Amino acid sequence: MRYQWRLVLDPPLPGKLNMEKDLEIMEEVAEGFSPPTLRLYQWSPPAVSLGYFQDANEVVDLEKCRQMGVDVVRRPTGGRVVLHAEELTYSIIVPEVHPFIARGGVIDAYRSISRGILTAFNLLGITASLAPEAKNQATLAPGSCFDTPSAYEIQINGKKVVGSAQLRRDGIVLQHGSILFRLPAELYSKILKKDYRKAEHAGQTELAEKAAGLLDLGFNISYKRMTRALVKAYSMVIPAVFSSHDQKM
Repeated sequence: MRYQWRLVLDPPLPGKLNMEKDLEIMEEVAEGFSPPTLRLYQWSPPAVSLGYFQDANEVVDLEKCRQMGVDVVRRPTGGRVVLHAEELTYSIIVPEVHPFIARGGVIDAYRSISRGILTAFNLLGITASLAPEAKNQATLAPGSCFDTPSAYEIQINGKKVVGSAQLRRDGIVLQHGSILFRLPAELYSKILKKDYRKAEHAGQTELAEKAAGLLDLGFNISYKRMTRALVKAYSMVIPAVFSSHDQKM
């Protein structure tokens, strides 16, 4: 059986608008005005997104962000700070009871969604895998910074290339995440507060050792090619028929 889904391809947007749009779609799906949705988007200008419970004043240098033209926005999902620059971001919004999601617990849902990204990489000739599961995996915060891969997140040659975070509300799952094209390690080192960098081992060198973008790893992939691969991949793994709605990319 194939399921009807909505496809939203957006142009690069400011961070506040990107987060508002994810929540707007989540509300539409909850109210029955929209089918489950795959949204693919980028960020302009670059933006820092904070996990729902993080204190901006403790994590980022707000004045430095202002000087460098970097937006600061709060995600509705948990986890730690993420810098959105050269990446393709996905969001999947789907009822918890949908067969694609309702196969187990939270980590199982993460893995189901990750399979779509892995399939897209395979279609592009890129070999990737899920990070190995730690004994305390269930206690790890979803959407952690790129220095900490979790079992449902994706690595290439041992480096994290995709980070994700999830929110469940009113019977709806919202999961969004970053597919890195280049790791903005230098920018991280400039805008994160020194005490936070030290506590989280999130310095430029440490990040570069643990994470990378597709272009950093030598894969000459464009945003359009990745977008097409993701749409095809999710049409296979859900399986879904995507309606052409709000395609602006």
